Amino acid sequence: MRLHKLWGFWSIALITLILTITVFLNLHSPGTPAAQKPRILAFVALQRRGSEVRNSLFTVNADASARRELAPNIDVSYTVVWSPKGDRLAFVGGDTDIYTVNADGSGLTKQFAGESCKAANFEIAWFPNSQKLVFARSCDGFTSDSPGSQSLYTSDTSGIKGTKLVRNLEVGGQPAKTEISSEFYLSPDGQQVAFVKDKNIYKMNADGSAMTKLTQTTGEYTSGGSKLVWSPDRTKIAFLSGTYPQQQVYTINADGTNLKNLTNNPQNQVYNVKLFWSPDSSQIACYQGKAGDLNGEKQDIWAIDINSPSAKNLTQKPSKYDLISWSPDGKLIAFAIGDSNYQKLYTINAATSQLNQLATRLEPSGISELAWSSDSQKIAFTFNEIKNDQSNLYVINWDGSGLTRLTEYKDLNASSPVWQP
Repeated sequence: MRLHKLWGFWSIALITLILTITVFLNLHSPGTPAAQKPRILAFVALQRRGSEVRNSLFTVNADASARRELAPNIDVSYTVVWSPKGDRLAFVGGDTDIYTVNADGSGLTKQFAGESCKAANFEIAWFPNSQKLVFARSCDGFTSDSPGSQSLYTSDTSGIKGTKLVRNLEVGGQPAKTEISSEFYLSPDGQQVAFVKDKNIYKMNADGSAMTKLTQTTGEYTSGGSKLVWSPDRTKIAFLSGTYPQQQVYTINADGTNLKNLTNNPQNQVYNVKLFWSPDSSQIACYQGKAGDLNGEKQDIWAIDINSPSAKNLTQKPSKYDLISWSPDGKLIAFAIGDSNYQKLYTINAATSQLNQLATRLEPSGISELAWSSDSQKIAFTFNEIKNDQSNLYVINWDGSGLTRLTEYKDLNASSPVWQP
């Protein structure tokens, strides 16, 4: 009798345990509604509408469902940026204006109305509260006899009246203006700005206050098309210094301390002058070519540990690489390899250097943009379909499965893919 009671007790305990585990797994499995929240991508598509050809802004789920046009009456230019909360988008319209719009297409607001200028370019960053914008406008003066300008603005996103000019500095011309000799480079949180003035690197707050000279020795900090690149944690700035193309990779703390030469190689050849921070701000990926290879045909992808510093040749196969993009978890780097019209898509493991070719069923062609989803599970990329004279947007899983085309046949060209945070 006692044995029977004990067996009954343990049977009930076992059933309770099984039910508890089942409920827990159901709540935390990929099949739950929370885990199935769709990944959303914003992008720009060029379309012909009657006699008019215009770029429009869209969002779409990663499975190509729920496509939505957000600004149907605006010719969207480029520079599409999600707010940190993922509830709003900022973008450039008509090459001159800045707009914001809610993720559902409501609340379309013009924040800035600009005039046309030569080679206009914008950089936009949201403040962490997703309510305030900072943007820099470049009007090219580097290739003209007349000066151009670099302008910095902030906006409380309430409309044009809420946008304020912080700085407007002349650049270039003959004789060259010396107020500024680079563009404004915004920190990831939009709260600080770096630039080159009088052949030194400076920074200031987005409101124009606390201008600080970071470097103490004049140098060619933006020659050859190089940029000042903020680390994701906003504590450091990476840049190239030296006479092009024998430039070296440097970092400096955002307070002006700890200037480091990370490469220290007089034979270093720079072709594709871009530096790419890892998400944890501990490494910089870049291209390095063989001596004399000014066309970038014999370059490799290197990862530089900024704390050692030590450099690792990840690819070890000289070729023509492009479009480096770190996964947000820092484990993989996506990139394209090949000539501009005959490129293939790869990932490489940053720790083991293991290569994996993606989208193998697509014929090699031009790949112009790459974007990782925030969970590092998917890659969006624009692919030039030579046969159809069309650029399409695709998404693929990190392991090469699940290739899906997101654009429609009426989309003539796709660009600016950006995943919702």
